[in-house]
Amino acid sequence: MNDNTTPVFVGGLSRLPLLTDHGRAFNGLKNSSSAELVERVKSLFEYLNERLGFPDSTEGRENQECFNTLLRSVYPEVMIDLADLVYAQHERLAVFLSFDHINVNLKKEMGENCGSFEAINKKMGQLFYQLARTIIENPALRQDSEIIRLLSESYSYYLYQTENFPWDNPVQARPLNSHQPVLDTATGLAGFSMIHEWPENFPKLILSDNEPFIVCALSHYLELTGKRNVALVEARFPVSPPAGMKFGLIIATKFLHHLTRPDRIKFLEWSMDALEPNGMLAIMDTDLEHEILEQSKQPEFGGKLTAGYQETLVEIEDCFADNLKSDVASTGFRITHFECREYHDETDAFSQNPGDNLSLKFSGLEIAAEKPGA
Repeated sequence: MNDNTTPVFVGGLSRLPLLTDHGRAFNGLKNSSSAELVERVKSLFEYLNERLGFPDSTEGRENQECFNTLLRSVYPEVMIDLADLVYAQHERLAVFLSFDHINVNLKKEMGENCGSFEAINKKMGQLFYQLARTIIENPALRQDSEIIRLLSESYSYYLYQTENFPWDNPVQARPLNSHQPVLDTATGLAGFSMIHEWPENFPKLILSDNEPFIVCALSHYLELTGKRNVALVEARFPVSPPAGMKFGLIIATKFLHHLTRPDRIKFLEWSMDALEPNGMLAIMDTDLEHEILEQSKQPEFGGKLTAGYQETLVEIEDCFADNLKSDVASTGFRITHFECREYHDETDAFSQNPGDNLSLKFSGLEIAAEKPGA
């Protein structure tokens, strides 16, 4: 689409507009049942139009025309696709435009005998992904509070209206023999289903995260649900954990592998202090990222990965499960349950092309540990 030296989207006064009257029609939104998403789609691209456009060149004009063809036929849930690419790729990496929706709208305008959409679909997809990369790589855009608000509120409204949650709650709701609060660390997208499923007769649930998109989206969703026994705090472990709070249960799901071993030990020490006597620490984790990084050194494997996903992965030391178990015990916890299993999966969840399976072997572990009584 370009020579990799000329950017597809540019700022500057001499740029061509991002939006034209053709795209601004947003015909694909006209029959939507979600006025909230429709409003935010229009607001987002008008907002981006003030900051981005296309180079004033032949290729820039071609890209402008194609991009506005996409916007003219786009569906409301495109906000979810863009949010996943920009802010949640680590959790939601398999994101593809819904060309079924787009092409239905194109056919309405062009007629049934309009021929194949294969070429224009490919180019629209490239432009959409390049827009996401442009936002990711520009801190002023990625951290822009209005972009975060529009995308996070769209995410919240969509899940509130559809209950099509990105992740099921990995911690199954169960009666707790305690009235002490429960803390979920580094909640991420799982927070939506946790809020939705958390029973009213359970102790207070405290969700925590430090990513602005996640914090804004969960805060908005929490307001929509009106849940009174769920709260959200901004926290970054182990630098700035929740202060002045005590818990009966602390949950760490697929989080501790993101910390270096010294920082994990700090987290465990903080958890020991933050738990009430006989409080529990529940850990679920995996070394999957380590295995993906190792295999990505092979060109055939690495070339299949979704673009940009490898950048979101973290290095994990060898013997992660054994080290974590040892550190939990050394901190003073009494381990009541430990399980580590090997898994083998053939999946296209990490591939840039649907159906292009990758073979993965990795370990998953569970630890339940109790703080000794007073």
